[in-house]
Amino acid sequence: MEFLKNVVSSAIGSIIGLVVAGTILIFIFVGALVGGFASAFSETEGIDVNVNEDGANVLVFEMNDRIVERGGGESINFDITGLNSESTMGLDQILEGLERASADEDIEGIYMNLSGVAAMPSTLEDIREGLENFQDSGKWVVAWAEGMSQGGYYMNSVADEIYLHPNGSLSIAGLRSQLMFYPGLFEKLGIDVTVLRGPNNKFKSAVEPYLRKDLSEANKEQLGALLGDFWDNMNESIAESRGLEPNALDDIANDISIRVAEDAVEHGLVDKLLYEDEIEALLKEKVGGEDELQTLSFKEYTVGEELFGFDLSDPDAIVEMFENAEGGSDEEESKDLGGDVAVIYAVGGIESGEGDAETIGSVTIANAIKEARLAPDVKAVVLRVNSPGGSALASDVIWRETVLLKEAGKHFVVSMGDLAASGGYYISCAADKIFANSTTITGSIGVFGLIPNLGGAYQKHLGITFDDISTHDHAGAPDGVFAMNQFEMDAYNEIIIDIYEDFTSKVSEGRGMTREQVEEVARGRVWTGEDALEIGLVDELGNLDDAITHAEQLIGGDEHEKVYLPEMKDPLEALIEDFAGVQTKLNALEILGADPTMIKDVLAVKRVIESGEVAQARLPFNIQIK
Repeated sequence: MEFLKNVVSSAIGSIIGLVVAGTILIFIFVGALVGGFASAFSETEGIDVNVNEDGANVLVFEMNDRIVERGGGESINFDITGLNSESTMGLDQILEGLERASADEDIEGIYMNLSGVAAMPSTLEDIREGLENFQDSGKWVVAWAEGMSQGGYYMNSVADEIYLHPNGSLSIAGLRSQLMFYPGLFEKLGIDVTVLRGPNNKFKSAVEPYLRKDLSEANKEQLGALLGDFWDNMNESIAESRGLEPNALDDIANDISIRVAEDAVEHGLVDKLLYEDEIEALLKEKVGGEDELQTLSFKEYTVGEELFGFDLSDPDAIVEMFENAEGGSDEEESKDLGGDVAVIYAVGGIESGEGDAETIGSVTIANAIKEARLAPDVKAVVLRVNSPGGSALASDVIWRETVLLKEAGKHFVVSMGDLAASGGYYISCAADKIFANSTTITGSIGVFGLIPNLGGAYQKHLGITFDDISTHDHAGAPDGVFAMNQFEMDAYNEIIIDIYEDFTSKVSEGRGMTREQVEEVARGRVWTGEDALEIGLVDELGNLDDAITHAEQLIGGDEHEKVYLPEMKDPLEALIEDFAGVQTKLNALEILGADPTMIKDVLAVKRVIESGEVAQARLPFNIQIK
């Protein structure tokens, strides 16, 4: 009992200490932030946000912000979890910006980079019309994305030319509306709900989830009409823009015809499959050459800087604000990185987008490799890989940059840590030489899909039921609620097979092996570094220092400076992110006794599911050796 009292006392003391320390940090942070606000106000006062001062000739059109009717009124929220700013753009700002760009003599065209959109059909219709008016002024629009949802493709289809990543996806399956119904849950909990509505208001369906376990006929009628009209409008607009037959999209949706990227080209939905560097080259060609391309984000062109001159949701921007308030950043504008050997750390699961200390973000790592490729002083790159893999698409984005690095005439060496499996091997396979420790876990050359089906659990344990209405048989599949039918499973399995064949072909090319040789050691099997050496998946046993030494030998000479990428976040930035609550919440769970390894495993699964990317080049299990 005394032991228990001591444990409880220590825990309470720790928690109180955390609260007191957190409170002090809040006051320090707020004080610094207020000073930063004052500096930001003074620096941005009087700026004309509607001037294309640098003479940019291509606008980069993205729709990452929530679209509201009227822009210019972002809200700031401050609470115990951090400082938050909801980034929005006004429909009025977008349309005015497109109209102004059409008359701007500097602007030659718009580059649309849209994967998906978060706006209602009417808003999208207005924006699409604004883009068409821009084209009517004699200027061009080009679209490209790693993947496109139906809404994203609807917007992109207005472009004169549409391109897609070679391993990207394009979804055309029809429209679907799915609702949850709660009476079964109420029965289990002993809850009674009284609903009042006007006489004969049978179409007033907002109350149905509390009264019924499925859609009423009246609700099916109105939802079906809405979805039908939305689809007809989208279908007609896309068919007109792309020169398709009127029912072409219906046939595509009914057969799930777009299964791999090549299918989108075959059916005339996109013009060609291009990597991001290839779309950049195309844009340079359109404006007259490499030195002529000057891009500017459409948001900056339209509404200028973010509120107070920075984005409150971006820790990098906040830290930059502090640096500017103190007299500016020490960052050099030179393209030299300060060393002839660049050591790039790729650590964690592989995901699309930005990464962090424990996640390989395709944007972060690909940009780091690109930075080293373009730096005149860098002669060799050592990629340190410690990863169980992850998104197949994100892995391919990084792989592409490693290929461009070699094409630029720079040496590329890989050092494998604890794990370099599946996607981790994918991003390594193009290396001139691969080092691994004898106990490194590597290989796992394979692909799988992870689609949870939670509808049964909702119904059995919570009493929640589902019902839906759709324009096509396969709209919304997979939905994570109920299992796909066999036709849908066959369609999505084609995607998995295509990615696996592409993966093995890249290993074959990078390792100088035949496809048959790769197949013998692939099939998803994991290998130790020692076994991988025998079968040709790695070249030499050795650690990171050995890999760096080899890179230095390839360069020749005696003196070698090293530069490490991506840049580590400074303590202030780390503090801000910690303050924002993510790490704090993990620490709190650990204080309560949760196994931190288990927490990370659960979060890894959660992130895979939330990514929306079905195909995963990832270890099918997390290996913990104790």
